[in-house]
Amino acid sequence: MEKPVEKISLSKCKSVLESDGSKYTDEEVLQIRDYLYMLAEIEHEVYMRKRNREKEIEKEQQEEYKQAA
Repeated sequence: MEKPVEKISLSKCKSVLESDGSKYTDEEVLQIRDYLYMLAEIEHEVYMRKRNREKEIEKEQQEEYKQAA
């Protein structure tokens, strides 16, 4: 079971987003923050799948090497 992610505060997000002079409502900031967290979750999942697949390939190659020896 995954523990809940503690998200960056609304005020911190707002200060980062508005650092270039842009203005956002609290709702817009929350939507942007949630979208970025969703993208990060997807990227993490893709990374983990790739890493696991690479480990599987390495294991298969090691087994093939042992069988050939």
